[in-house]
Amino acid sequence: MIDITNCFSDVYDSQSVDIIEIDSEKYNILKYELTFNVWKGKAIQNTFGGKTLVDVDGKASFAELAIVDYLQRNGWNARWIGTYGRPPMTPFMLTEWNDVCYKEQVHVPITDIDIHNTLVGIAKLNGNRFSGCWDVVAWKNGNILFLEAKRNKRDRIRSTQIKWLKASLAYGLKCSNFIIIQWDIK
Repeated sequence: MIDITNCFSDVYDSQSVDIIEIDSEKYNILKYELTFNVWKGKAIQNTFGGKTLVDVDGKASFAELAIVDYLQRNGWNARWIGTYGRPPMTPFMLTEWNDVCYKEQVHVPITDIDIHNTLVGIAKLNGNRFSGCWDVVAWKNGNILFLEAKRNKRDRIRSTQIKWLKASLAYGLKCSNFIIIQWDIK
């Protein structure tokens, strides 16, 4: 199991396990509980449909990009995978959010061929689509993680994300390659 608790030390609350059922089999998925500070600075114009802003070192961010930032600080490569409004096999890959509309964000493709091939391989098993890909993909030293950000009491794993998990397991990944980030703000 890959322990990334230290990546989130200043926002980490606790961890537990969520059980996800696929085809009558139960899978244990590690869940981290994080609490971010709410953004209290100057509002940004483009909040991707009204997403909650969190404060990451004095900068406005979304939870998904805060996760990317915390992982990158600890030596991980990471991207927020955006499938909204994108062709099935060409998601947006983001490392930051600029105060412009979604389609004008800076796409940062994954150049690590093994990680790229893993993503494409899973997408092919997922019906030739990235739909349901977990929010953040991170990799370091040959390890890959998928992290799904879910706001506490407001969000839950969707069926498309369970399909992505199923395709990933069929591809050869393990439950230890997946982490749910249950987050809230204070």
